[in-house]
Amino acid sequence: MINKIKVSVIIVTFNEEKRIRRCLESVRWADEVVIVDQSSTDNTAAICREYTRKVSVVSNKGYCEPDRPLALSKASNEWILYLDADESITDGLRQEIEETLGYVAKFDSYYIPRKNMYLGKWVRYSGWYPNYIMRLFRKDKVTFSDRIHTDVTPIGTSGHLKNAIEHYTYESIEEHVSKMIRYTNVLARQSFERKERITARNFFWKLALLPLGYSLKKYIFKQGYRDGVRGFLIAAFTFMTVFAANAKLWEMARTGRSK
Repeated sequence: MINKIKVSVIIVTFNEEKRIRRCLESVRWADEVVIVDQSSTDNTAAICREYTRKVSVVSNKGYCEPDRPLALSKASNEWILYLDADESITDGLRQEIEETLGYVAKFDSYYIPRKNMYLGKWVRYSGWYPNYIMRLFRKDKVTFSDRIHTDVTPIGTSGHLKNAIEHYTYESIEEHVSKMIRYTNVLARQSFERKERITARNFFWKLALLPLGYSLKKYIFKQGYRDGVRGFLIAAFTFMTVFAANAKLWEMARTGRSK
């Protein structure tokens, strides 16, 4: 008798006590759940231990990407489903994953669409849907980058699933601002370490035209205006994120040190 393919779920967490239970409840069907917690100061790790014994606590990096390889290394099954703590699997997606893998999978990895919820509502435009991401894969058929907001890179063959992951992004403006500050610190530091610099020649481009271009792309070309106020806010925060990351890069070069 051929054994059905088993799936390990891997999650990197930090201070997600408000969201992690929803995520973990949605993957109770999985054969294994592996958590790498970046020294949360709330009850995230304790909640995770209610669902799995495989919880490792590591130092806080400020973003999840550096610890994805560690989470992968601790998974015991060949097939991996990678989730962020603010995501969840619908019943439809669970059923599709089980049917797709079955006893023999057709591809080495699968892209999954993602429904992004912003301030309590699904954002259908702004470039936020279908937002395909690489999340289901054989353990040895992908590579990871430690750069912030980078997707998993497949090595072998890839397919696409139809049902979406639900992603609960920002539930308040305060949360969006707080994460923007944290993420732009990381973005600026990584640019600084790659020896990128703000110069007299690119100053206007980096601090004005580039932020505006990304913002207009979201709002006009990706039809963010059809998302109403949320679409406008996404475009505005896009401008502020690109601007702040480059302004911080300029400051790092001026002081000679990264944060």
